[in-house]
Amino acid sequence: MSDETASVRILKVDLSKIRDNALLIGFFKDKLGLSDEIRKFDNELGNVIGSFIRNNDFKAEKGEAKNIFVNKNIKNIVLVGLGEEEKYNFDALSTVVADVSKKLRDNGSESFSVFLSSFNNGKLKDEEMIEKIVLSSLIGMYRFTEYKTKDKDKIKKIKHVTIVTNSNKSYDKELRYAVIVSDAVNKTRDLVNTPPNVATPDYVANYAKEVARKLNLKCTVFDERQIEKLKMGCFTGVAQGSANKPRLVIMEYHGAGKQKPIAIVGKGVTFDSGGLNVKPYPFILNMKDDKAGAVAAIHIIEACAKLKLQLNLIVVAPFCENMIDAASYRPDDVLKAYNGMTVEIKNTDAEGRLILADALSYAAEKKPEVIIDIATLTGASLIVLGYVGTPFVCTDDKLRKKLNDASAKSLEKLWELPLWQEYEESLKSDVADVKHIGDEGEAGVITAAMFLKNFVDDVPWAHIDIGTTVWSKVDKGVLTKGATGATVRLMMELLREWR
Repeated sequence: MSDETASVRILKVDLSKIRDNALLIGFFKDKLGLSDEIRKFDNELGNVIGSFIRNNDFKAEKGEAKNIFVNKNIKNIVLVGLGEEEKYNFDALSTVVADVSKKLRDNGSESFSVFLSSFNNGKLKDEEMIEKIVLSSLIGMYRFTEYKTKDKDKIKKIKHVTIVTNSNKSYDKELRYAVIVSDAVNKTRDLVNTPPNVATPDYVANYAKEVARKLNLKCTVFDERQIEKLKMGCFTGVAQGSANKPRLVIMEYHGAGKQKPIAIVGKGVTFDSGGLNVKPYPFILNMKDDKAGAVAAIHIIEACAKLKLQLNLIVVAPFCENMIDAASYRPDDVLKAYNGMTVEIKNTDAEGRLILADALSYAAEKKPEVIIDIATLTGASLIVLGYVGTPFVCTDDKLRKKLNDASAKSLEKLWELPLWQEYEESLKSDVADVKHIGDEGEAGVITAAMFLKNFVDDVPWAHIDIGTTVWSKVDKGVLTKGATGATVRLMMELLREWR
């Protein structure tokens, strides 16, 4: 659905033998001298690189990109600023490569090469660099153009990316991982960006079935009658106001014999009007992104199957709309959850935790090793971490460490919030077992998580609230305006290192 993904290859070749539209060479701000390999190459070009630097036309500030037109085998040399060497890390590498990839695409280049060693400060491993370069370029160049009708043939795109190395090592494993994960991120963005009149619960459920069919995964889809028969009263309550009926998608990947599965539960509200507590403008805009947790889960299990990871995985994804109708659920209603708990409704715009309650209970019933839920659950996540990071809560030390390690490696920033007992007080109900929101709206991320904790039994559990990081308002680094594909890279890092 998005622009055709560029092909990527890794090549050991002398710089003088490269034939391409552009060659990216990285420089540090405090280290503008030419390496022996670059100096030799520059001599063959008539010393254009050295002259450009000596003339003070390039200072290697982070993100700076200066083009030298040479019209040889390489048409353009692009000097890329990496900033201060001591501050350089994978975050900087990823941002710089993504931004330069976009610039080259927008300037009409159809391909480019990256001279790998020039982007290393001597502290980074080539294997990890290759993964980050492939991921950041393919994710950074993403655009959603499915519903554009004018001048589609004029949309510029990069067709080929080459990473030039001086090593004899094979990086096939790293390349394959990065290509599959970037594909999962971009497919997640595609489906989240798809408008709600198209991406209805039934549409997304059929999409999941097709993903499963291609990879021979088990996929079960429950319709509205089956969901009601399962006694998922919270899920049914949220969905009953919409003409588009709910679907519960269960996907299973078996890659590790009889080991307990890891359960991923994703929130899948395909459009959220707020229900009777209707969202005001402009907060109702982009509510197609409220399905992002479940959509990410679909593509995470797809990527795990493609990579043949040695683990078992179950995805539980409830899809529905939260709409306004005579049949809509109301504030003060009491709904009965799948695990038998009664829930007093205080605000129909806090619907995500209700459908997750039933989905989490269903997942817990399968006795998984852990449960991880991904949800665009609260606007309060913006207050906690802004647009930079994603808050999470966790009940298990081992899972907590795995998530933090995966966060560092994937470059998707997480920050844990506490589950202190005091936060339970605001969820006490006079008429039911529990209320689904607190009285004053304080600590919104935490109290939402406290509500969900009632539905995971004693299974180790983590809740990831992508309420803010699901969507980008800027084109910067790996981000493009629109859906971000939040948690896909994070979860893939977590799962590849699970054992």
